[in-house]
Amino acid sequence: MLTVMTYNVGAGLAAPSRLVEVLRQSGADIIGLQELAAEQGAAIADQLGGDYPHQVLHATGIPGKGLISRFPIQETALLELHPGRPDLQALVAAPGGEISVIVAHPPPPRIGRNRIRQAALADQQISGIAVVATRGQPAVLLTDFNRVGWQAAYRQLRQSGLIDAFGTAGRGTGFTLPTRLSHLAYRGHPLGELPLPPLLRVDYVWHTAHFRALASWIGGNAGSDHLPVLAELVRVDG
Repeated sequence: MLTVMTYNVGAGLAAPSRLVEVLRQSGADIIGLQELAAEQGAAIADQLGGDYPHQVLHATGIPGKGLISRFPIQETALLELHPGRPDLQALVAAPGGEISVIVAHPPPPRIGRNRIRQAALADQQISGIAVVATRGQPAVLLTDFNRVGWQAAYRQLRQSGLIDAFGTAGRGTGFTLPTRLSHLAYRGHPLGELPLPPLLRVDYVWHTAHFRALASWIGGNAGSDHLPVLAELVRVDG
């Protein structure tokens, strides 16, 4: 069995020390991180090397990505599918065979004068992610997808052959956003510390049919405006 986790850490909103503890206590074998900030990446590198000896950290804030693993990471690449928002792909030598792991973060739908162009770029990025994740090898996609289940992009991933772990093996709503008002929290406004009940499910563990999800659940709150999603997967491809 393999336990994986995806977490948008809020470009610094999750305090480094608290984030380290949530990651350590998660029990996950492989963790994909979005919006990884420099101080968060430094804390992970400094304090989690024993738990997760294999790390790839691009700690650049909103476009930042990270992958930490108990198992060797053999290859990595940045996927330039959207200007200024590279996604991360890696080949992980997990027990039972190699797994392609993609850590992705398409931008949310935009409003305003550039809305049509931004939507086209995001659609191209999502199409590219689907192609990379479904090339025939066992794959896991760890993503803040910024889309909910009724939107076309969600259906696009399902139609590509990817499986939503929480959708098949989770209980409850699976809501992950928002746990706080990030725009106020970044400015240090007191209302940014006010806890909120999440109302949207936008964070996902997707996997190919090489796996079956035994369970999926929402993880602990490290202070980001998102909550993490975990899934326990078992290989079914022999």
